[in-house]
Amino acid sequence: MRWNPLQVPHRAPGSPLLLALMVCLVLRAPVAQAGQAPPDAPVETPPATSEARVEPSDTPPRRTGWDLQGLPILNFNTDEGFGYGALVMLVDRADGSHEPFRYSLLAQFLQTTRQVASHQLIFDAPHFLGSPWRVGVEAAYTRARYAPYYGLGNTSERLREYATCDDRDALEDNPDVCPGNPDFRGLRYYTYDLKSLPRLRLNLRRAVARSWNLFLGYRFRPDRVVPRYSADDLGQSGDSKLVEDAKAGVLEGFEDGVPRSIPARTSEVLAGIQYDTRDIEASPSSGMFHELSVRGGAGPLGSQFDYWGATLHARFYLPVLPGSRRLVAGARVLADVLGGEVPLTLLPFFGGLEGKDGLGGVYSARGLLLRRFQGPAKLLLNGELRWTALSGGLFGQQFGLTLVGFVDSGRVWRNLDFQEGGGLKTSAGGGLRIAWNREFVIRADYGVGLSESTSGFYLDFGHLF
Repeated sequence: MRWNPLQVPHRAPGSPLLLALMVCLVLRAPVAQAGQAPPDAPVETPPATSEARVEPSDTPPRRTGWDLQGLPILNFNTDEGFGYGALVMLVDRADGSHEPFRYSLLAQFLQTTRQVASHQLIFDAPHFLGSPWRVGVEAAYTRARYAPYYGLGNTSERLREYATCDDRDALEDNPDVCPGNPDFRGLRYYTYDLKSLPRLRLNLRRAVARSWNLFLGYRFRPDRVVPRYSADDLGQSGDSKLVEDAKAGVLEGFEDGVPRSIPARTSEVLAGIQYDTRDIEASPSSGMFHELSVRGGAGPLGSQFDYWGATLHARFYLPVLPGSRRLVAGARVLADVLGGEVPLTLLPFFGGLEGKDGLGGVYSARGLLLRRFQGPAKLLLNGELRWTALSGGLFGQQFGLTLVGFVDSGRVWRNLDFQEGGGLKTSAGGGLRIAWNREFVIRADYGVGLSESTSGFYLDFGHLF
């Protein structure tokens, strides 16, 4: 089978910041006495080791029993537009002796005005059926009508006038012509349509020594890429950036032309080791969390592509004030490489247990456009200073308000000879975190690009790292 690397994940390109509105709703089940440490984002975090962690004196008391936490969402994201939906998390803490909890189930429904859909169901069991294995299962459906593609490599250019038209009404009559913008190539020049069938993710983790964890995983994602839009969707008659690169040979596998619809399916296994000395999973104030992993996809696993990848992910947390966890400095270094028949859909993604995307956007470089830079080799650097300004109890629940300042930086390479220039891409900004029972962390960030004139607002769940 000929290799078609034309495949990419969800979300949309940037637009001006307008508004962000969030309403919190507490859906409280009758439980919760002082008890155990609350959970973190279910599938992404590593298993806790059996050793007891020493917590600072100002750590909130542990909770017990069941908690039901919910959040109706009305928000604005620079890369996705206005969004609406809901997130509900059900947590079983049992008698408070399970760290970080016994079971959790998270359900998310999210739609945006830029026609992005992200629906997930996530189950997490740190000691599944009393075993030493932590089991995480995720089923997800995603759809991005306007997924971004700005080219490959660290020196890819984005010219705003190519895809910007102030007179949108004029495009209804002719999507190829924008009055007052002779350089206009099409409103959809930097985007394509990604249709995704349900995706599956399985994580298995267990402690193998003091602070050391082994993890195994499986990922399955069947996608379909539509590189052209019809005139009804304001699609230009000329080629998009993605089609131009395919015809120019920048993307492999299109010597016979670019089809109207491209099915792409990846199926991979991964394995890795983690070193974890964090005091609290969801909101660390001290310790380290490092990960080294390898992954691969092949035909016998059900993949259309044969490829391999490796990830080194290091995270550090240091309390600035001795004896207190209110002011914490955090740093992250992530390096990721891919080789073989790498489909385009995987180029924006980092591997490992989390599998987030970048470079640019809510999970990597806040303030740069989502997936602004893509390549098979990536480097990401993040630094944050977190100050917990307020903390306390309300209606039997525990809340904390944390202010954050950050600097994000990184780069990509379009091949593994690492000869491409372009330097580091950098952004900076600030935000706040609202911790609900410590593990349910709501994140709001605003970042400004320093290497490019862009900015972004992001509302999400859990710390960036």
